[in-house]
Amino acid sequence: MRNEDIAEAFNLSGPDYESSATELINLAASELIERLQLSETDDFIDLGCGPGILVAHAATKLTQGSAVGVDLSRVQLELARDRFRRAPLQQRFIQEDASATSLPNRSADAVGLGLVLPYAERPQQILKEATRLARLGGRVAATVIGSPFLGSPGMRLLGLLERRGVAWPEVELQFDPRHAVQLALLCEIDGRRLDDVTIEEIEREFWWDNFDAWWRMLRSFGFLPSGRDQMLENIARNLREDDRVVDPDGKVRCAVKIWLLSATVSEGDPWL
Repeated sequence: MRNEDIAEAFNLSGPDYESSATELINLAASELIERLQLSETDDFIDLGCGPGILVAHAATKLTQGSAVGVDLSRVQLELARDRFRRAPLQQRFIQEDASATSLPNRSADAVGLGLVLPYAERPQQILKEATRLARLGGRVAATVIGSPFLGSPGMRLLGLLERRGVAWPEVELQFDPRHAVQLALLCEIDGRRLDDVTIEEIEREFWWDNFDAWWRMLRSFGFLPSGRDQMLENIARNLREDDRVVDPDGKVRCAVKIWLLSATVSEGDPWL
C-alpha cells in the first residue's frame, strides 16, 4: 500500500479505526507490550502509532521513560496527541514515514509495530528501521492479523471480491507470518540484526453487534477497496443475507488470529 494511500485511508477513518474494533486492537496492543518487557526508564518508539494505543498500554510501565509515536496520518496523530494532552508521560508524536524516520540511531530500548506490517509499502524496510532505532539488546515486537482473514465472514468477503475480478488487495490481508519471520531474519543494518526471532499465535472470537458495525470496521481498517462503491453495495447486500456471515441473533462473529513476532537486537556474525 502506498504511503499516500495509507495516510488518506486513516485520515478518513478518524476515531472509527479504534472504536470499530476496540477489543481486538487492545488485545493485540497488550500482548505486544507484554513481549517488549518494558522497564520504567525505557525509551519506547511506536512505528505506525495510529491514535496512540500502544503508547497508552506502555504508559503505565514507563513511569520515568519516554515514548515517541510515528505515523503518516495527520488525523490519527491528532487523536494520539489529544489522548495524552494531560498525561505525565514524556511523549511526542511525529508525522513521518515509519520506514524512514528522522529519529537517531539506537534511541530506543523497545520498538513496537502494532498491526502495521500488512499496510507497509516495504515491510522489510520498516523492520530494518526498527532494528536501526533499537539499542543493542533492545526488543522489537510486531502484530499482524493472520490468515484466514477474519474467519468465515472475512473469507466470504474475499471470495466475492475475487469473483468480481478485484485485484486484492492494497492491504495484504493474507499476510503470512512465516514471511514476517523471514523478513526479520534478513534484517541487518550497521552490523546489527534481529535475533531470537519468535512467532506466536493468539486466536480469539470477536463479534460485532450487527452487520453495519462489522462493515464499518472493514472500511475503517482500509480493508475495502477504494473507488468501488457500487460493487461494494452489492457485496454488502449479499453478505447481509448470508447465514455464514450474520448469525440468527444479527451479530457477526469472527475467529481472529493475531500473530506476534518478537526479537532482540544483537550484533556480530549470527553463525559464530
